[in-house]
Amino acid sequence: MSEKATEWMSKIKKGEEFRKTFSTYPHWKDYRNMYRNKWDENILPVNKIFSYGRMLIPRVYFNSPRITATASHPGLVAHARVVEAVDNMLIRETMLKQTLKKASLDSFLCGIGPIKLGFDSEFGYMPEQSTDDDGATVTQHSRKDGRRIEYNETVKPGMPWALRVAPEDIIVPWGSEDFSYLPWIAHRIVRPLEDVKQDQKYKHTLELKGTLTAYNLKKSSDPYKPSIDKSDTAMYCELYEVRDYIEGRLYTICENTIILDEVDALQIEGLPYECITFNPDPEYIYGISDADILQAQQKELNTITTQAQAHRAIALLKFLYKLESIDETELQKFLSGNVGIGVGIKGDLPLSQVVMALQPHIPMELQPAAMACNAAMKESLGFSSNELGDYQTGSPRSATETMTVAQAFEQRISERRDIVGDVLLKIIRKWNQYLFKFWNTEKVIRVVGPDGIPGWVSYTGEQLKGEFFLSLDIDSGMPMNRAVKVQMANDLFAKFNGDMMVDQVAIRQILLDAYGSIDPRIPGLMNVPPGVDPRLLAASRQPMPMTGMTGMGRGSAGGRVGSSPDKPEEFDSFKKRFEEKQ
Repeated sequence: MSEKATEWMSKIKKGEEFRKTFSTYPHWKDYRNMYRNKWDENILPVNKIFSYGRMLIPRVYFNSPRITATASHPGLVAHARVVEAVDNMLIRETMLKQTLKKASLDSFLCGIGPIKLGFDSEFGYMPEQSTDDDGATVTQHSRKDGRRIEYNETVKPGMPWALRVAPEDIIVPWGSEDFSYLPWIAHRIVRPLEDVKQDQKYKHTLELKGTLTAYNLKKSSDPYKPSIDKSDTAMYCELYEVRDYIEGRLYTICENTIILDEVDALQIEGLPYECITFNPDPEYIYGISDADILQAQQKELNTITTQAQAHRAIALLKFLYKLESIDETELQKFLSGNVGIGVGIKGDLPLSQVVMALQPHIPMELQPAAMACNAAMKESLGFSSNELGDYQTGSPRSATETMTVAQAFEQRISERRDIVGDVLLKIIRKWNQYLFKFWNTEKVIRVVGPDGIPGWVSYTGEQLKGEFFLSLDIDSGMPMNRAVKVQMANDLFAKFNGDMMVDQVAIRQILLDAYGSIDPRIPGLMNVPPGVDPRLLAASRQPMPMTGMTGMGRGSAGGRVGSSPDKPEEFDSFKKRFEEKQ
């Protein structure tokens, strides 16, 4: 082992001890099992960990998030329009919403939800290994026979990505307080030995033997754990990928050997990591787990319901009868449940001395105890019965009471939603820096121009480079569907139609876009006469009567021909049109 490898492995071991000591790490497996509804066979659960988690996650992520990019100075207006289109395309193409959902669930169960950012390769991007026009590297297809050595479909060649990382696979320095103040961060990775040897960015791999088999992969985060099989003899490597922010370097350590030591190309505006933490700890980086807060009441509630089940079993109708006073045949009649049956008894004993019914009862204290547990769990998360979908019996709540509870709940949920939104914006900001640096070849995207007409524009990352203010438009702040969007677009048009301060072409395009889900041709119906100031169209809902003439429409001989993917407009020309409008 080299001296540097020894030094880093010592730091990593201390970081693992820090996690074990100051987080709920020893119980993360238990919380996941609670969420999965895995309990002892003799337990009758009421799984609040699962129900609260499933109710929380949809409220904190965004169904259709949209980024708005604003130029930091007038010369970047055209740049901002293209950057905005690229960012929103990336949100869709990279499945970023799914990553945010998974990281939010990690934060709910474990206290932190780490997210790792990257470009092109899942295991380290080396710009000098770029081999094609998209900037993709050889690392995804390093095998001589062309087979892949990277299998994550979300990680696409020449594209940025963001992936959820299991909290137990992230190691930070002892005493770390925040993800924004880390001198280094390490990621534990498990890869097949053969893939590690085939990866061209690694060195000194000939002597690697592999330290794990499919059968002894024990951590829940190990990607190959589902394939546990004693007959599987394939070997796996345990790698530690270290990003040193102080030196700006990337190290990969395997079997006490540094197999990668390079300048980290992704350390732009900080380390390529973000983290969702709903309940920050005042001293340590590991947040406070919601599941940890709820687990005591969850266990007590399970105990109560299990005890109630046992009491109900005992409380079933039972009776005592004097032996030899009832024949077996007559006893079967007694147990048959048929109406009007006569049962004969022997002897001269009074009936009360032959048969005596028993009426056990279920302790009334169990129900209030269960309600107390539920109330404690609701208070811990700030959820009311309304948010849980419970129907409250008794006197109806006043409008003031309902509004007060709803506002308090919305404040707590809004705080969590803001945390997720801030993480999303941080991811996009770092992604933009990757694009500015690594997208050296020409790319094409559809953008709305200064005249309100969408067209295709070609660009490179270098051309888009600049400082932009990013904001998040949340499409999920209220229940949104096609009818609501159309109604809002109609209201917007009715309010601002004719307003000389509002771009009349843009507002009409918004209205047409709202109807696009009905027929995809509708958004393309906009016709703008060439040379006409859009503000002059304010007094007319139909600027051009239907005369059969086509000389004034888009795509006509007299108007600007809309660009296409095959013949996109050059970015410099696109930028010039914005400058002329200003």
